[in-house]
Amino acid sequence: MKALRKISIFLLLPLLMGFSYEPDDRDLTRYRPILMKRSDLASSIFMQPPQEFTNPGKIYLYKENIYMVDLFTGIHVIDNQNPADPQKTGFIHLPGVVDLSVKDDVLFADNATDLVSIDINNFPQISIISRVEAVFPEHTPPDLEWIPYQYTSSMRPENTVIVAWVK
Repeated sequence: MKALRKISIFLLLPLLMGFSYEPDDRDLTRYRPILMKRSDLASSIFMQPPQEFTNPGKIYLYKENIYMVDLFTGIHVIDNQNPADPQKTGFIHLPGVVDLSVKDDVLFADNATDLVSIDINNFPQISIISRVEAVFPEHTPPDLEWIPYQYTSSMRPENTVIVAWVK
């Protein structure tokens, strides 16, 4: 009996070694990534007229302005000189943003995986002071804590970054 067991294991082992497993977690998330070429990321920051709130995130108060992240799309700038009647004054288009901070008239934010610093001293004129590439990990879908296999950097077009996730 032991000999039969050894022979069957010996015969099945080569068959099992021939199979390869590629994870398929398409059904694990209801979201799909929005990709941007890394070369386009650097020119993706610019001022726009005030926009409607679509997916509000972090709020930051600096001097007389409120800066409010609209997740993955940009930052609303709201004049709060009269707290009883705040007024939207502009929108900083900033793909991939989820967080921000401001110090000494410099706004720091994530632009997908990059850290950017933006001079807001002469708002509404803004200028990029610096960019540090690939500081942050790529954003994961809202319903997972990892990037599904088919959306990892090795499985999508070269030199692209995830700037948002949509249902």
